Amino acid sequence: MKRSILLLSLALALPAFAGTSAKQEIAPAPAPEPSIWQWFAGASAGYLLDNEEAFYSAHVGVDTPWTVAGAKVALFLEGAYTKPEETFEGLRQFDTDVETQIIPVTLNVKFEREIVGNLSGYIGAGAGVAFVDTDSHNELFGDDSINDEVFAGQVFAGVVYNVTPSFEVFGGARWIYLDDSEALQAVDNEDFVFEGGIRYNF
Repeated sequence: MKRSILLLSLALALPAFAGTSAKQEIAPAPAPEPSIWQWFAGASAGYLLDNEEAFYSAHVGVDTPWTVAGAKVALFLEGAYTKPEETFEGLRQFDTDVETQIIPVTLNVKFEREIVGNLSGYIGAGAGVAFVDTDSHNELFGDDSINDEVFAGQVFAGVVYNVTPSFEVFGGARWIYLDDSEALQAVDNEDFVFEGGIRYNF
């Protein structure tokens, strides 16, 4: 009699236990916590006002969890490229054509704060080194080439519009400064750039 009661109890308990196990197996896993470090990459195109030449840049960086006066802080590494050209009138029309290739590489900090909705404003600054390669050609004196590395610094400001959580567009201006160098004799070593670009958040 006792054995029958025990078997009956087990028979009634097994379906309930099996049901509990099944429920545990199909329960959704907890969502992972969002990362407080958000990586991004972007690119821009602009125009040098004084040197009258196109200016291109690409960058990769991270949005940090830090804030300053309500503004989010981001750090990024940027490489840029421009190639100003100049012609100097010489003796008996032997002009000198000078072509300067400038590649600034800078480490930057950016402060971004929401203005309204998906629109934010940003300001920032950066410092690094610029690789300068100047080639000159003159029919009378021949060709010459100068290579140099100089200090590069910049400050920038603009606005950002978040099209989606992963994609944004931005536009702004920057002031660029390069240390004096013989390789920069044909170009202005400080200039303003107006630019527009895109950025993708990973």
